[in-house]
Amino acid sequence: MNELAQWLRDVPFLRGRTSGGGRPRRDSRDVVGLVLSGGGARSSFQVGALRYLYDEVGITPSVMTGTSAGSILASVLAQRGDHEGQRAALAELERIWLGMTDSSDMFTPYPWFARLRAHMPTWRKVLTLRARNGRHGDEEHAPGWSPSTVWEALGTLVQAVGTSTDLQTIVRGPTEERAAFTPGPIVDRLLEPHVFDPARLASSPVTLRIAVVGLESGDLRYVTNTGAFRDREDRPLPGPEVDVVEAIRASCAIPGVFPPVPLGSELYVDGGVRENLPVQVAIDHLGVTRCYAVIASPSGVPPRESFADADMFDIIMRSASGIMSDELLRDEVAFAHRHGVTVIAPTVDVHDLATIDPGLISIAVDYGWLRAHDVVTGASPQRRALTDEIIRTRRRAWEAEEAVYAPTPLEPATTGIGAAVQPAADRDRVVAVKNELRELLGQLPAGELPGHAESWWRGWERHAFTIDDAPPL
Repeated sequence: MNELAQWLRDVPFLRGRTSGGGRPRRDSRDVVGLVLSGGGARSSFQVGALRYLYDEVGITPSVMTGTSAGSILASVLAQRGDHEGQRAALAELERIWLGMTDSSDMFTPYPWFARLRAHMPTWRKVLTLRARNGRHGDEEHAPGWSPSTVWEALGTLVQAVGTSTDLQTIVRGPTEERAAFTPGPIVDRLLEPHVFDPARLASSPVTLRIAVVGLESGDLRYVTNTGAFRDREDRPLPGPEVDVVEAIRASCAIPGVFPPVPLGSELYVDGGVRENLPVQVAIDHLGVTRCYAVIASPSGVPPRESFADADMFDIIMRSASGIMSDELLRDEVAFAHRHGVTVIAPTVDVHDLATIDPGLISIAVDYGWLRAHDVVTGASPQRRALTDEIIRTRRRAWEAEEAVYAPTPLEPATTGIGAAVQPAADRDRVVAVKNELRELLGQLPAGELPGHAESWWRGWERHAFTIDDAPPL
């Protein structure tokens, strides 16, 4: 019997089976790892998936790796080695994430870029005029809005209005700031002492690796709990330890969006430039035997409308954080699947990585919980499709509420008075979607939903304004 018990413990697919209370049965060879990808605002999905993994599966990872926004989540969780401590840290993360109200919480524009965007409509007219003059009024061949034409327009306007303070600020901005945005107040909230303490992280028994990329060397490197550098094979690198808080900022420094961060003798940027899902270091070099990887973004790049009139930020985000990162992630996910990693990822895009809205964040958090349940329990394709349909319907309900109740530009968004009660016909549109949602939820047992799921159809979604109307159902 002893030999049989030992064999059962060594069978890979039986590792981590739970016994009472949802806690995994562990032995000395069971090293649980947690890998968190980057994803900007989309990390709300990861928060929900983590809630399921901690509350329902009972994980207590002893190894954590993360990139970009995933490095923030991993660093906060890694401060404690016990389940209760990590779960308490997750509760703080969820509270802060749900507290965001708009994109400025995560992306605060530098003055030069704010002014650039404000002047965009005027400068587009300048470009069109130049094109007409150069092509004898042939509007059909007017140039699109691209980086080269942006700077061509700036040059023309600087020559014409060289004393303009705005123009001088805009021209100097890319050179002086080296980015369009500075991290918003969300980073400061996440790094408040009661949420994150570098000394607490340094003394934690959890092994942490934060992915960063050096601009000068071009190398992928990891920063440890104490601020030491490791190479991609997790070998120690020479040099003094760095500030872990600054390393987290560097891991989040999307090139062109946020400025690079000095660490030691180099400038560093987002680890996602080389590795968005740092699963290989966990499996090959940190001894993880049971690994959970949570990805913030769906696979693939959905088509978009014309980018002819897109601004610089949209182009950078589409190219660097959309197309390029998706290609890198494909290989990393394939590696994870080959090595038996439990990969949890969305297949519905609730919101993009730069969008912050209270309702969409809440929907994405709940989506993470539902998708984690599907993956961990081995749900059928039909069950996974039902999860996606529930999330799409919730998003439609949020859109309907926005259309009916959002204040007009002349009305205050948050005055305590809230959005006015709407005509019955408008309200009926919202109620119809809520009824669809109720029918979809009715197809699932209560145990396969978060405890607050009934509120999805009975009440309102969250918004940046207050709805002073009776609950829809």
